[in-house]
Amino acid sequence: MAKTTKTDNHNPAAKLALRRHFLREYHADDSPHVLDCCQGGGLLWQELRKEFAVASYWGVDVKPKKGRLKLDSVRVLAQPGWPQNVVDIDTYGSPWKHWAAMLPNIARPTTVFLTIGQVQIGGCQLIKEAKEALELKDLRIPPAISAKLNRFAVPYLLAQSDWYGIIVTEALEAASSGNARYIGVRLEPRTKAAGCEADTSSRPKHSEPVKEVRNV
Repeated sequence: MAKTTKTDNHNPAAKLALRRHFLREYHADDSPHVLDCCQGGGLLWQELRKEFAVASYWGVDVKPKKGRLKLDSVRVLAQPGWPQNVVDIDTYGSPWKHWAAMLPNIARPTTVFLTIGQVQIGGCQLIKEAKEALELKDLRIPPAISAKLNRFAVPYLLAQSDWYGIIVTEALEAASSGNARYIGVRLEPRTKAAGCEADTSSRPKHSEPVKEVRNV
């Protein structure tokens, strides 16, 4: 059996197309401050920084590399006050721990890129975050249907932003040649002046799904 190697540049054309759309749409007049949560070799943003004016760029990774701080980006996102308005979560697995850590700390309009890693052949476990989003946490789900449920859970997971008074104003998915999914999301906090400040103490158990994740 051929050995499978994880790489950080699978389907780069789809990933770049998704990022270009959001950078042109939302950051043309205000150069982005980028947090690259799973930097790897940094190939995507090396290319994008040739095409777009980037005000600042910080790449972190749990894998050590010369000249880079070894750091779990979930811990970064869980802290209030980070200044970036573009967050790139290009994981090999699930991005939802990052998503959950980030949402309480969104203080400005923010663009987020989510890579949902490749599904295991022959089925997989339903991830904890998907179980909670679908209200299935007390059930044992057969691996054969878990992959489909993981996919079905995505609009509900995106809609959890509403718990924190944050609106998903646009959600796009780039076509992938494999099983991984590439999603871009634009998040905008509701204005406190409109009386819509988040109250997480009474957040609902279940969120209405994001109505549409369109293809880019």
